[in-house]
Amino acid sequence: METRTLAEVERLIPWASQTNGKRVQREFVGVSPEFVERADGARFLATNGRWYIDYRAALGPIILGYNNASVNKAVRSQVDKGVVFSLSSPLEYDLAKVMTETLPGIEQVRFLKSGNEANHAAIRLARAYTGRDAIVGCGYHGHGDWFSCGSGDMRDMGFPREGNGVPDVLDQHVTWLRYGDIHAAEALFAERGSEIAALIMVPYDWGANVAKDFVVRMRELTAEHGTVLIHDEVLTGFRLAYGGAREYFGVTPDLTTYAKAIANGYPLAVFCGREDIMSKLDRVMITTTHAGETLSLAAAIATLGELRTSGIYSHLDAIGAHWITSFDSACAAHGVPARLVGLPMAPSLLVDAPPADARRIRNALFSELLRRGVFPNDTWLLTGAHTEEDIDETVAILYEALPVVAESLGIGAA
Repeated sequence: METRTLAEVERLIPWASQTNGKRVQREFVGVSPEFVERADGARFLATNGRWYIDYRAALGPIILGYNNASVNKAVRSQVDKGVVFSLSSPLEYDLAKVMTETLPGIEQVRFLKSGNEANHAAIRLARAYTGRDAIVGCGYHGHGDWFSCGSGDMRDMGFPREGNGVPDVLDQHVTWLRYGDIHAAEALFAERGSEIAALIMVPYDWGANVAKDFVVRMRELTAEHGTVLIHDEVLTGFRLAYGGAREYFGVTPDLTTYAKAIANGYPLAVFCGREDIMSKLDRVMITTTHAGETLSLAAAIATLGELRTSGIYSHLDAIGAHWITSFDSACAAHGVPARLVGLPMAPSLLVDAPPADARRIRNALFSELLRRGVFPNDTWLLTGAHTEEDIDETVAILYEALPVVAESLGIGAA
């Protein structure tokens, strides 16, 4: 494979990537690998010829690990039959049947290709069902217009609002809530509840405190005001638990969106939920040629089968707890004010320092890990392919890196 430098690729591809989260961060240019040639299990081979233990997991889809044998077998079996047809494939029904039979509260299912599309579809359905225009967002839901405008707390999509190509007139229809802020949500619904078509929310915001009370209260508020509750489970789906947030929190939304982990890396998204809302698809035009593409459907059926039977969730809890304890102990031993917070299957880095100092510490730590063959992430996405041995190797590398970090920054245990 002929390699290209980051600068060469950037001349043809803005960001040198299709995905913001996969860009080589400027702080790590020259330290980070730039492109991946192949991947297997919990590791990838970069074009620099080096293998890395991967804790980004392709931003979340690779729940079983790369190159999973069951998924590969299902896809290889299907590829000789065809990828897209002039009519629907029986696989569409097969996957819908699995989901409606194993996920409480899901009565009908439709497929798309990205989480962004699925979230837009759910918003359209909610507006059609309620006859209202306003939506409330809580968390990151994609790059589309409705998720790139608005007002209120946490209206920060990571990019500037001004000059982003979204008409200003849309701002009046979108309000943003901070995850966990019950008081703000109650005030908003008291003032505008009869206007709100949908609350679309991430049921768990990675790195935050688990806010079951907030999730439960949002279900109560939306039901009280006739608002459609949409759980954006693009990342939490099949990662928090097989049943995602509905299982973890015991709360059933009206609509749910899935992507990422549902097909272990194959491009598939789902919007699904109550039949009376989904029936609005008779009037709402949501249609796309590749939504029923069969390789992703076969991959999803295989993925969900393995997630139901493999014991992966107890495995993720165990190795995640091991990683959190080991990371926190190592940082404390070297006087580096960093720790991991959140749930074991995807703990997030927290540096106990002012923002500028925290960034310096994070960058120094990640740089030293990268130099030693660990590909870190602000949220460490564990997979079924990560083993205790992978965690132990990462811990050993962490102990090598931390003294260098502490010395370079002039910090450390007294």
